[in-house]
Amino acid sequence: EVILNRHPSFRPRMRAILLDWLIEVCEVYRLHRETFYLAVDFIDRYLSITQDMPKNKLQLIGVSCLFIGAKIEEIYPPKLKEFAYVTDGACTEEQILEMELVILKALNWSLCPVTPNAWMKLFLQLKNCDKTPRNEKFVNSQFSGLPFSRIMQLIDLCTMDMGSLSFKYSVLV
Repeated sequence: EVILNRHPSFRPRMRAILLDWLIEVCEVYRLHRETFYLAVDFIDRYLSITQDMPKNKLQLIGVSCLFIGAKIEEIYPPKLKEFAYVTDGACTEEQILEMELVILKALNWSLCPVTPNAWMKLFLQLKNCDKTPRNEKFVNSQFSGLPFSRIMQLIDLCTMDMGSLSFKYSVLV
């Protein structure tokens, strides 16, 4: 509700459409799920601290946040021109770079949230870890990718709903 109160021209469906589009972009460029969740976190935090953003800036905010997330998470992130290209002419490279800086400043360069993706990996590791210590070394517990993928698809759906913003990521997961 904070976002809707701060941006009266926004509707809950607009955020869902934006996130669905970002998922498609991530699939096309084979970006990590964590990149998507970083972008979602940046979008929501940015919108919760700004006011009266015109609705025609939503795609620019989204693609700029995805650009930031990709530079953090991806080994080989797509180039800036590719991010501009996926907006089908709605956002230029210059606009994305300008918005990137605006977002980074607004977020006070706080760019390392523990995302739903990270929480789920942690929970699954804890669930599957051996209860007895082995030589007192930390061992990364392995878990099956299929359950993780299915669970994350459900969390993706939950994230689309504005109501999910009422919960901490750890509770949502």
